[in-house]
Amino acid sequence: MSDAIGVLVVDDDESIVQMIRMGLEADGMRVYSAGDGAEGIEVLSREDVDVVILDIMMPRVDGWMALMEIRNNPVTADIPVIMLTAKTQDLAKILAFKQGVQQYVTKPFNILELSARVESLAKGRRRLMGETSRPGEGDFRKIAVRKGGRTVLLSIDDIVFLSARNKSTYAHTYENQYLVDATLGELEEKIGPDAFVRVHRSYMVNLNKITEILRVEGAYVVVAADRDETQIPVARRQVRQFREAVGI
Repeated sequence: MSDAIGVLVVDDDESIVQMIRMGLEADGMRVYSAGDGAEGIEVLSREDVDVVILDIMMPRVDGWMALMEIRNNPVTADIPVIMLTAKTQDLAKILAFKQGVQQYVTKPFNILELSARVESLAKGRRRLMGETSRPGEGDFRKIAVRKGGRTVLLSIDDIVFLSARNKSTYAHTYENQYLVDATLGELEEKIGPDAFVRVHRSYMVNLNKITEILRVEGAYVVVAADRDETQIPVARRQVRQFREAVGI
């Protein structure tokens, strides 16, 4: 795998593609482009891509169809996807996250912020690939959680954020909350720092499930990709670690 991050931009607006290309290449990334979903799938079949930036409205094969192809192909299923679109409706965002999109960015956008998002997703994927390929290590990435008297195994990748309150720990997915028999500190050690970042003494957030980073009264607030779009403040003592994790 090349050291340079490989990014595929799928958008039928050439001006958008060129702007993204200039911004990402200035940060040392390799940029491939495609004018619709079908062309994008073809590029993915021959190039080494770390992150896909995908528009929704395109001729022939649109973003939804392309996303389905990406997620249904075992070779490309784990590639992070940033949905880049003019659609701001909540329904579109919800559908995107349910279909496996890691981040949702609306036009117009800040190219520096987009570059930081791409870098964060690419580094997270590479670290995960490196860990799962180590000899002697398995790929078991689930934790035991409880809900309604049942104990089930929950995929770490499905967790949007973890919280601690009233001496209990909870794992939050897009639409459910589960009780975990472990402290946040124990979960932090078990999960590792690659996908999750501690933003507060009571919260750990999945970096791939952050939809937006807000600045409120000089402080950072992350918007999580759960059904309620929960806003989680970044504690002052965690700001440096958080900024390094997301690349801002």
